Amino acid sequence: MHRITLIVLVGWFVVCGTESPAAVPLGTPGLEARYAFDGDGQPVGSVVKTFTIVLGQAEGAHQWLHLSAEKANGETFRVWTLGSSYPPRTETAARETVSRYLLQTGASQPFEYRNRFTGEAVLPKLGAWEHLFPRQTTDAAEGLFPAQVQLLGHRYRRLAKAAKDDVASPPEAKVIELLPVLLLGVPHATKQKDQTRLFELIPLTQADYEQMLDAGMTCLYIKPEMANWAKSRDTFYWGPGGADVSYPECLYRSNYLGPALFLDEPAVVTRDHRIRPRLRKDPAYRKAITPQLALDELREHFHKKKTEGTPTALLRGLANRSDVDTGRMKFLQRNIYSWETMVSTAGYQLSEGGAAPPDSMVWEPPGRVGTRRTLPEMNMTYGCQIPVDSPKNFVSIIYGFLRGAARATGRDWGMSIYGAVDRADAFWFQTHAHDLGARLFFFWDSYKLACVPFDECLALARNLRAHAESHPHRDFARLKRAGEVLILMPPGYNLGHVFMGKGSLWGVGELNLERRNREGVKYRVVMGNFFTEIERCLRQGVAFDLLWDLDGFKHTGYREVVRIREDGRVEVRAGGKNVVLDQARTPARPGGTPPKLAVDVSPAALTRTARATITEGDAPVYYTMGADKKGVYRNAMAAWELYGPEDEDYRFLRWESDEARISRGDDATTVEIGFNVQVPGHYRLRTSTVDMAGRTAVVWTEFDVKAR
Repeated sequence: MHRITLIVLVGWFVVCGTESPAAVPLGTPGLEARYAFDGDGQPVGSVVKTFTIVLGQAEGAHQWLHLSAEKANGETFRVWTLGSSYPPRTETAARETVSRYLLQTGASQPFEYRNRFTGEAVLPKLGAWEHLFPRQTTDAAEGLFPAQVQLLGHRYRRLAKAAKDDVASPPEAKVIELLPVLLLGVPHATKQKDQTRLFELIPLTQADYEQMLDAGMTCLYIKPEMANWAKSRDTFYWGPGGADVSYPECLYRSNYLGPALFLDEPAVVTRDHRIRPRLRKDPAYRKAITPQLALDELREHFHKKKTEGTPTALLRGLANRSDVDTGRMKFLQRNIYSWETMVSTAGYQLSEGGAAPPDSMVWEPPGRVGTRRTLPEMNMTYGCQIPVDSPKNFVSIIYGFLRGAARATGRDWGMSIYGAVDRADAFWFQTHAHDLGARLFFFWDSYKLACVPFDECLALARNLRAHAESHPHRDFARLKRAGEVLILMPPGYNLGHVFMGKGSLWGVGELNLERRNREGVKYRVVMGNFFTEIERCLRQGVAFDLLWDLDGFKHTGYREVVRIREDGRVEVRAGGKNVVLDQARTPARPGGTPPKLAVDVSPAALTRTARATITEGDAPVYYTMGADKKGVYRNAMAAWELYGPEDEDYRFLRWESDEARISRGDDATTVEIGFNVQVPGHYRLRTSTVDMAGRTAVVWTEFDVKAR
């Protein structure tokens, strides 16, 4: 027989409407009531058959509450809480009242769950909190112990109530130290056989997990056979599902985070599995698609995913077991986060439906991200001039969306490191996010160049742990309010995807920046205004947040709100006044000579060669597409984009040719690229280059392809 014990501090009088003596928040110590299952038929094995609830001793303004339950199969569990009131219905509210929380299963060692930095109680976050303690089923004031209550989805009737002369104190417990404000880990139970990004995967061993904990990881994905080891360690764990966990004890275990922890790229999945298939099959849809239509697709996919998908996995797994009956208990797993590349969707995803999940959003870096790769591309694409010498200038754009969404919704945010993130940026990206208030930090540990090798994960974890331990006291509410300026983007507009700097909205060529919106304005103009206002904040050293301009958000607390409009204008609200400008406010930029660029295209019918001649000005030209398969960064010098023959036709040519041929001379550099054009019509080739000061040169070259 296994027994589980849980200790909770609560105020039963909140439930029944009866006030307690001032000295004891809940009632006279020793008051006890016993309840029995009162549902239809006999309870199945894992259902609680009987339970007892007892008021314990007071400790100052708090009092112990003890819940002891026996299941139909004879197993038992016990819970203790020390609180200033009966446990509120939500875990968020309970964190304000419960100061200690203990769980014991069977006769095993009890565990007390505490925050490692603050010593505060850590409560279960799965989303089932309101079902974990008896709740009165009627509005009648029945006294301290109601005649009928609900627990874990079932109805129970009171058998007896009594008072004890002596009340046992909570047992000695092993303290499990957790860091709910710093979730750090990887999403799989494997590692690379060798430490490269082209690898064979092998299972993690217990020794590997010990290394991960020693390095500072606080959140482990494990296989079911490792669950008993993980339960007693100072770590959160996830992975075992409804078929593998002990029920209902799993719901009471503070360090168990569920069978799954994240929604995997909802916006990217929307694009790849809803939008792109239609684009391939429907020529009319290619012409008609807009950012707003893409957003409509996301709304439909996301709502279904959060209400029927991953957040329901635990209950669905439990429902498949013959020994489990969850009764009327329904909940969505609340601690799910969205692991998303398209961070512009953060405000929508965290506010959708007004109910969790997701509890937070974690940035998933797209391929080949890095300050010196992405910022030059953004400068060439949007006509801004953001300095490329500081990682803050790039990552502030990403974190601006995440912090803005967290502030608007009262939720959390985080970031992750992927294998293709420039390693010069990775350590600082993490510690800077920590300083801005991020709570979640993850690494991707599989799939070729996306993988961060195991040893690098350990090194990054050690660095972040050391930083967190030296800065343990973060005022999260204040950090969320750090942004002085809010810049609003039209809903549906975004930074693209894998090569976010190239500009195609949603990462599809059909939403290229040369297309016109419903106001007749090119997307490039709208996005150029957006990035120019970002550049202005960066040059002024002003913290800023970024959001979609969605209905329902009040945007209070900012000294300035900048609304980027689809008509090409910019609306600025500050000091109680609104001003509408014809365009974004270009900040003061340093002088200097930009690079010069000349382009010619061969007149061949189908196979063409474009040649760019680049003459550097006052700063060297640098633009890289990221690390190649050998991990080497190469200066590509120029970006090539082909538009036409129809408005919806767009190609980023770098990926449709062999390595561009680069010839350096004393005065200029020549870059050649080959490409094919099959469809007759009029084409426009956009060639751009950029120097290390962010100054750009752009040349448009037009040509026609005749029918053969």
